[in-house]
Amino acid sequence: MNTLNMNKIKGFTLVEIAIVMVIFGLIIGGIMGPLKTQLDNIDRKETEDLIESTKEVMIGFAIRRGRLPCPDTSGDGAEDSCTNASGQVPWATLGVSPQDAWNRPLTYHVDTSFTDNTIGTGCGMAVPGMSFELCSVGNITVRATSAGGVVASNVPAIIVSHGKNWAATGDVNEQENSDNDADFVDKNHVNQGYDDFTGWVNLNNLIGKMVSANKLP
Repeated sequence: MNTLNMNKIKGFTLVEIAIVMVIFGLIIGGIMGPLKTQLDNIDRKETEDLIESTKEVMIGFAIRRGRLPCPDTSGDGAEDSCTNASGQVPWATLGVSPQDAWNRPLTYHVDTSFTDNTIGTGCGMAVPGMSFELCSVGNITVRATSAGGVVASNVPAIIVSHGKNWAATGDVNEQENSDNDADFVDKNHVNQGYDDFTGWVNLNNLIGKMVSANKLP
């Protein structure tokens, strides 16, 4: 066989190589799309689980200490002044993970009447060593959007993960979760621009656990 015929057998034309590259690109693109979605779902599930477990640990803390934990405002994971309503989850104090799936701290807002060292909240059912009472109500409100219907009221404490985009300034609902007041948003994550995750301590659940533990009458 002559040299010309050998080259025809062994080589590929530029057109053939281009076709192969296009096909290869389509295959990779078809794989990466679902893979990215799966990884995003894993991150979301990990963060939701962290928020839920942190809430349970907070209730355990309240059973032991007679109050909810105070926010971490210095970034070291430990509780700081209990006069602060907003900060980060005091992860070192609680013994929980310090970050969500995107390596960001969970923010935390609490009604300070549930964290102070004052016995009771002034409604006549104070128990020694307890910061709050059977009749206590929280001052946090959770809405479906920043100006939408109420999802939960009288909430004593709430935890927020600001998602993959952290605290984006372009979305009014994410701004509501970042402005350190007592109003928050829990919104469907399919909405463009909003990817926060919120989880709050349910007042009735908290009081019920305290009663079961004989901390409240």
